[in-house]
Amino acid sequence: MERYYVEENKNAKRFINAYNRLDQGLRDIYSIKRTLNYSDMIKKVATVNTVVKKFEDELINYGRLRNAIVHDNSDTIIAEPNISVVEKLEKIARLINTPPKVVDCLKKRKVFVAQGDATLKDVIYEMGKKGYSIIPIYICGTLIGVLNRKMIVDSIANFIKQGKDINQAMEQPVSECTNIFGETSHYEIVPANITIENLLYIFEQNRKLSNVILTKNGNYNEMPEAVVVSADIIDLNKILDNY
Repeated sequence: MERYYVEENKNAKRFINAYNRLDQGLRDIYSIKRTLNYSDMIKKVATVNTVVKKFEDELINYGRLRNAIVHDNSDTIIAEPNISVVEKLEKIARLINTPPKVVDCLKKRKVFVAQGDATLKDVIYEMGKKGYSIIPIYICGTLIGVLNRKMIVDSIANFIKQGKDINQAMEQPVSECTNIFGETSHYEIVPANITIENLLYIFEQNRKLSNVILTKNGNYNEMPEAVVVSADIIDLNKILDNY
């Protein structure tokens, strides 16, 4: 009769491995010393990491479970966790140690930029034709602002208030629009290798943020590799859920 070998305490060993990867990964990323216990570390990291914040209660419970699985004074396994718990912890450990990057998820999306001397009419035409809602504006290879639909409407309204013909507004260079609305709190520039988790944290910290521009090194004198708008947050969270 053929015999099948079943590894003893397989789930427990997988759980402990994932727990150790998670614990070490968080301590390395956030420079947390071993003197800070696991639960306090989770609470601390939850304030700056959206993944840990999302699973904070579960992660704290996993710490208690770890102590129930392994005897305090030895590595002897004294309990076997459910496979669903093991897989959940392994997933969170992957999200922490090998997090997905934004640019890998958006690399097929084309980015449209406009030069500062382009007319508002031409930019509106391109936005309508290709469905863009955010347009980075460049002059001599340097980003000077990000134009959105609200800014366009406000710019045209500003012309009308001044008693000017609407055709004048349409012929103005888009650089004029960004000069009128010089506030930069609605956009940020970040390096292209940013992780989804870090990007979501940026959006969470600035509720006025409508878009984030990804360039090679996060500099104003680099062309964008991707543009993320606030409407992408739902899709990015889904990617994390399915990672």
